[in-house]
Amino acid sequence: MRLRSAAALLLAALCLSGCGAWEAPEGWTALAMARETAGEYAPELAELAPGSRLYQEYVQDIYGLDAASISDGAVLAGSPAMEAAVFRFTDADAAERASYRLREYRDARVSAFSGYMPREAEMIEQGLICLRGEYCALILLPDADAARGRFEACFDSAQPADAAPAAPPGPSATPEPAEASGWSYDEARIISAWRSGEREGLDERDLAILERVEYVLTEIASDTLSPYERELAIHDYIVGCAEYDSDELSHLPGRGGANNTNPYGALVEGFAVCSGYSSSFQLLATLAGLECITVRGEANMIREEHAWNMVRLDGEWYCVDVTWDDPSGLGRVSEELKHRYFNVTGEFMRATRHYWDEDGVPEATGTKYAWTP
Repeated sequence: MRLRSAAALLLAALCLSGCGAWEAPEGWTALAMARETAGEYAPELAELAPGSRLYQEYVQDIYGLDAASISDGAVLAGSPAMEAAVFRFTDADAAERASYRLREYRDARVSAFSGYMPREAEMIEQGLICLRGEYCALILLPDADAARGRFEACFDSAQPADAAPAAPPGPSATPEPAEASGWSYDEARIISAWRSGEREGLDERDLAILERVEYVLTEIASDTLSPYERELAIHDYIVGCAEYDSDELSHLPGRGGANNTNPYGALVEGFAVCSGYSSSFQLLATLAGLECITVRGEANMIREEHAWNMVRLDGEWYCVDVTWDDPSGLGRVSEELKHRYFNVTGEFMRATRHYWDEDGVPEATGTKYAWTP
């Protein structure tokens, strides 16, 4: 997905080459230009302006720009993927240097969303970095070409006199810290309670997980099925009831569910990240009597932390990536897409940008129980 089409490359080149004859926009602030560029999406985005801590984090830590070379700037960011940022630099050379940094950032975001949210990854891949004199804009929005037109139109007209003043960062930009719940998921506690039948002293979230476990292991993946059939039923149940917590991919603070890394988030609340998917599969597979382990490694071009599972059937190991079998934002997906990473080999995982420390991890070579339509 990172390979851009020839047409997209040409479009990007044209956008970055727009540093010929130009005139500074009359009266426009960077924030007003960012709002104009975002157009109809502006109300959905948090506004980050100079002076705020989060703005500085975006400029220096996230985008990797030289803050000293920016004379005015603004970032409009939404969860999880939309962004419109406009910066005025001290000179055209500084703006051009920034354009390369922003291009690297865009490409890294494509990789971060690949496998999890394909539609958003495609939108980011089609995003533009527009350079005009000492101005540079990052556009990661639906219909980036139209947004570029709105950005460039600012150079041909004065800022509207009734333009709204800069708004302080709203709740989406500076959320209140969440209260600690005092509960954390413990797989051993759940397994012990399930096997002993003892429920006294358990937290209500433990009980909710156990309720889902009972439903899955008696109604969905009962012991009347073969080990492979139980594994497949568990996989399909998790894919059906959970959704990837896309807010976790946002740079804005306070996004993502508090339990998206454990089975309560995946099985009860319905939102999870990779560790929520893999820990749910691990728990259900273990209680179903399957030999299962969790592999913690990295994935994608930028090698972000990732987790998946392995199961052993008839003496052979198979890899299962439930997270990547549940791509978000695509609506109803085909059975093939939903099982692309079900019972695959280690070789397949390496070919699809999964990385892990192979010491102590069994090699998955089984093919007998690979999924077939």
